[in-house]
Amino acid sequence: MASMWQEQSTMCTLQAQTHCVCFWFIDIAHIDLNINLESLKDRQSPSAAFDSSARFQPPRCTESTRLAIIQKIEEWILSDSSDAARPASVFWLYGGAGVGKSALCQTLAEKYQKEGELLASFFFFRSDTSRNDGNILLPTLILQLVNTFEGLAPFVEDAVSRHWDWYNKNYQFQIQELLVKPLWKLKERDSLLVDSVGPRLIIIDGLDECQDPDIQCNLLQVIAEAIVPQSEFQGVKSIPYPLRFLVASRPESRIMDTFNHDQNLKEIQCRYNLSKDPDADMDILKFLKMEFEEIRRTHCLAKYLPPDWPPRNALTTLVERSSGHFVYASTVIQYIKCPDNRPDDRLHSVLALDEGKPYEQLDTLYTLIFEAVKDPKKLKDIFLVLGIVFLHSQAYSGLFTQSSYSSNRGTIEMLLSMKDGDLILLVRPILSLISIDGDTIRILHKSFFDFLVDPTRRGSLPFDLARVHEVAANYIFMQKIRLKICSKSSFMSRSDSLSPNPLIAAEEFGTFAYHCRFGYLNNTLKKFLQSLEVPYTRHIAAKPKESPSSVETWNFSLSSMYFLLETLKREVSESKTFV
Repeated sequence: MASMWQEQSTMCTLQAQTHCVCFWFIDIAHIDLNINLESLKDRQSPSAAFDSSARFQPPRCTESTRLAIIQKIEEWILSDSSDAARPASVFWLYGGAGVGKSALCQTLAEKYQKEGELLASFFFFRSDTSRNDGNILLPTLILQLVNTFEGLAPFVEDAVSRHWDWYNKNYQFQIQELLVKPLWKLKERDSLLVDSVGPRLIIIDGLDECQDPDIQCNLLQVIAEAIVPQSEFQGVKSIPYPLRFLVASRPESRIMDTFNHDQNLKEIQCRYNLSKDPDADMDILKFLKMEFEEIRRTHCLAKYLPPDWPPRNALTTLVERSSGHFVYASTVIQYIKCPDNRPDDRLHSVLALDEGKPYEQLDTLYTLIFEAVKDPKKLKDIFLVLGIVFLHSQAYSGLFTQSSYSSNRGTIEMLLSMKDGDLILLVRPILSLISIDGDTIRILHKSFFDFLVDPTRRGSLPFDLARVHEVAANYIFMQKIRLKICSKSSFMSRSDSLSPNPLIAAEEFGTFAYHCRFGYLNNTLKKFLQSLEVPYTRHIAAKPKESPSSVETWNFSLSSMYFLLETLKREVSESKTFV
C-alpha cells in the first residue's frame, strides 16, 4: 500500500514540474491515517452502515418484488447530463410508516455494494442513540468515502489535520473542507480519472428519524449546495464527480417544505411516493406466499397443518387489510410463525379481527399480541421494559441518556430488580414485535412506538411512562442518594455525606428530580421530598409540568434543582395523589 501511495505522490510531483502547476504536496508514504482521522472516527457511527452488525436482521425486499421502482431508481442512478440540463442528483423516496422504504434502501445498498458502486450509507433509527443524531451523518459518510473512493484518503486526511476543530464548524464548512475540496484535489491530481468515474450511490435512509427537524433540513440544504455549481463565492465549490444521493423518509412537513422550496434542491431532485406504488398489493401477495411456504416447510407443527393451508381467500384478505403497508403483512407473519403456537390458529385469530383502515388493522394486531399475555403483572412489566427502551431512544434528560443505562438486558434487569436472564423469559410473548440481538433490546419497526405513545391508538393497554420515571427515580434514590442528605446544612456543607465531588451529587439530584417530576411518587419518595429543605430561587422561572415525550432536555444547575425540588415539595404538601 505504501509503495502505491509513494508512486502516486511522485506522479503528482512530476505533473507539477511539467505543467508548472502548484499542488498541495502530501507525503503520502508517511501518513498515518489511523492518527489523523481519529477525530472523524470519534464522531461517526459505524452502526449506521447498511452492513453493520448493529442492524440485526435489517428488512429487505422479498425476491421478485419492487421490481418497477428498483428499475426506476437504477435508471436515475445511471442518468447523465445528456438527459437534462442538469441530472437529478437527489432522489427522494418518501411514504408513510410501513410502506417498505428501509427494505428498499437495504436491498439497493446490498446490490450496489456487490457491483462496487455504493460509496456510503447511513440508516437513521430513532430508537438507537448511535443512529438518531444528525451531527454524525457527514462524518460517517466522509469516513466511508475515504474507504470506498480510491485515492481520496490522503486528501481528506490532510484536510482534517489542517482543520483540526472541524467538528465545531457548521455543516457547510464540514462538507466543503472535508469532502468537496478533497475531491477537487483528487480530480486535479488524476485529471483523466474524472471522465472514467461513473455515477456512484450514497444512501441516507430514515432522515425523519433524525431527532432535530432543523438539522434534517440543514443537512438537505448543504448537500444540495454541494451538488449545484456555485459561483465559488467565499470558496464554495460543487462536487466534481457524478454522485447520486438517495434520501428516504416519511413526508414530514419540514422535510417536504425543504424539498419543495429550497432553490438548489428544486433543480436537482426527482421523487417517488412509495405509498402510492401501484405494484404494492401484488408485491405483498408475493411476500405472503413465500412466507407461508416457509412456515409450511420449517414450523415444528408443519406436518399437522391442513393440506390447503392457508386458503386463497385468507391471502386476499391479508393483502386488502395491508393497504400497501408491508409492516402489517410482516407483523402478521411474525405473529403466525411463533413456534409456541399453532400457525393455523393464529391465522384464524388475525382473520377474525374487525376490518378497518390500515393503521386500525395494525393497531388491532398489536393489541391482539398483548392480549395473549394473561398475567396482568407480567403485562405491566413488559410495558415497563418497552418504556425504558422508548425513553432511552428519545435523547431527553434523565437516567436513560447516560451511556451506562442503555436499553440492554443487564441494565433493564437491574432497574427492575430481575434475576439474570429473567428479561428473556418476560418478553417471549412479544417477540413478533421486538428482537434481542445479543443483549440489546430492539423494536422491529418504528410504527410500534407510534402506537404505544398515542393513547387513542393503544386504548386500555397499561403503557404508562410515569411508571417508568418512578422506577428510575426510585433506583437513583436507593442506589445513589444518601438518606442523611435531608437538610440545607447537610446538603450545602457536609460534602462527605454526598461524595468526594459535590457536583456529582448535584447532577444525581437533578436527574432524580427530573424523574420525580414526570413520574408517580411512592411513599418512600414522598417522605424523602417532604424531609428536604431547599432554598427558593426567585430567578428561575417555573417549568410547567409537560408530557414526558415533549419536554426538552434540562440543564440541572444547582439553582434550578433547588427550585424544582421546592416545587415538588409544595405539590406533595398539597395532598397530591400518590401510589
